[in-house]
Amino acid sequence: MRLRIAIFTIPLSLNACSEVDGGGDPSGGTVGGTSSGGVTTGATGGELRGTGGLVSTGGAAAGGMATGGVFTGGVFTGGVFTGGAPPAGGQATGGAPPNGGQTTGGTPPTGGTLPTGGANTGGANTGGTLPTGGANTGGTLPTGGANTGGGATGGGETGGVANGGGGSGVVTWGREENPTAACAVGTLPEPNSFTMGDPRLPDPFKRLDGTRITDRSEWACRREEILRQGFKYIYGDKPIPAEGAVTGTVSDTSITVRVNEGGKSAQFNVTVDMNGATAPAPAIIYYDGGMGSPTPIPNGVAKIRFNAIEAQGGSGAKTGPFYDVYGTDHPAGYLTAQAWQISRIIDVLEQDPSIIDPYRLGLTGCSRNGKGAFVGGVLDNRIALTIPVESGIGGTVALRLVEVLDTYSGSEWPFHSISYVRWLSEVALGPFTSGNAAGQDNTDRLPVDMHEMMALIAPRGLLILDNPSGTYNGLDRNAAWVTGSVAKVAFEALGVGDAISYQGASGSHCDPNFRQPYLAPLNAMIDKFLKGNASASTGTFGTDLGNKPSPEQHYSWTAPTLTGEL
Repeated sequence: MRLRIAIFTIPLSLNACSEVDGGGDPSGGTVGGTSSGGVTTGATGGELRGTGGLVSTGGAAAGGMATGGVFTGGVFTGGVFTGGAPPAGGQATGGAPPNGGQTTGGTPPTGGTLPTGGANTGGANTGGTLPTGGANTGGTLPTGGANTGGGATGGGETGGVANGGGGSGVVTWGREENPTAACAVGTLPEPNSFTMGDPRLPDPFKRLDGTRITDRSEWACRREEILRQGFKYIYGDKPIPAEGAVTGTVSDTSITVRVNEGGKSAQFNVTVDMNGATAPAPAIIYYDGGMGSPTPIPNGVAKIRFNAIEAQGGSGAKTGPFYDVYGTDHPAGYLTAQAWQISRIIDVLEQDPSIIDPYRLGLTGCSRNGKGAFVGGVLDNRIALTIPVESGIGGTVALRLVEVLDTYSGSEWPFHSISYVRWLSEVALGPFTSGNAAGQDNTDRLPVDMHEMMALIAPRGLLILDNPSGTYNGLDRNAAWVTGSVAKVAFEALGVGDAISYQGASGSHCDPNFRQPYLAPLNAMIDKFLKGNASASTGTFGTDLGNKPSPEQHYSWTAPTLTGEL
């Protein structure tokens, strides 16, 4: 089989412009990454994978699988070992605990031996070293915005992932593309099964079985349910390449990415401007389609320019590195495809973190590039800070709320996001919308919406910069305000209300003269999530939108009072 290779090179350009295309958006794209994986059973010899997503990072039983969970790196989690040799680095019930701690009396608690460096919820742990960076309680991120270790039970990656039964472990947020891939999610209903519409935003805390989570530790597997719904009904799937499929190089001027997967290959480059930063540096990846970055990136934070590829039209072959690997007819929308590229950049940075810190990355862009920045942050948990600017439909606007709040001339309906450009998946979203009018829009039947996509970013940082000006109606200003405000409710319930900020300021669309009201929340969020200043004041919400709609009128659920830690 002959390999097909796609190459594109991106020159450095920081000159901003605000050119608007025929559909009302400047040109650009998106980024990010997550998998739609599950738990593999019975594998031996090193790495367990779910469908499209990494579940473990080493160590498998030599003849059996743990009941109720998977183990990683020789750490047995989530249940009693019931067959075959014990996992490497640990023992079955009754043996010696693995490195990192001791059990009272020398006998491991039923439910699994202690993970390296942390606590086991299957029994009492009276010892063990702290994870790198300090004690991990599941909710507090160390300097740099990510946790490098910690204890866990019942799930997938190193550091712990909540189990498929609802989650009893600690997730190392910010270190895996999809840290909740080990959670078991059943078969999702087909779109035609949703026949009743509801114009109110769905409950983020209500599981697929109809019960609500009561503890923050249960959010991990609820998060996975929402993510899978996003793939199936909005974005289209985002595969994660096999181990070893992604290679590349990193310098202080460029990053080269190569992907070889299933007999297909792609290669692309992005440019780097260290911008006075000291290696290994925090960085902001900005999406550029000729307009530069209107977001001022402060000195000391590197700039990475990403050229997001897309094509107009609602049908036909799709183009770009993702489609070179997975086929030009792949149902994923352009935002998902571009998010896949961003994830592959991070893969390469993880392989060589000496210049750019892969766990202190931000994403930003304006208009269609803002859609990209948002989806990139949603679909890759390694992104520390997501900064969508004036993103509109396909970005930080709840799909069902356009018909309710923004039916004025020039507003953009959900159908626009799969017909003008297939930013979202025409296959996934198509059953819910067939035109830019109320009679053709059934997105109120969706079981999920964009406030929940925002919630997937927690506990990482999300800064929404919007433009409620009536001079450009394509941003669906009322729905944008309500969507962000309801997402704030979710972040607060999860105990991370200061991780989301929103600022609306009227002006020209994607004005290169960055508006003054944006600056304070921008600098504060960069300080906290990229520079590690935990005392930075974040979590602010404000807008100059007149006659603001009441967010409370657009959802009927009550935020739960959750116990525990994420």
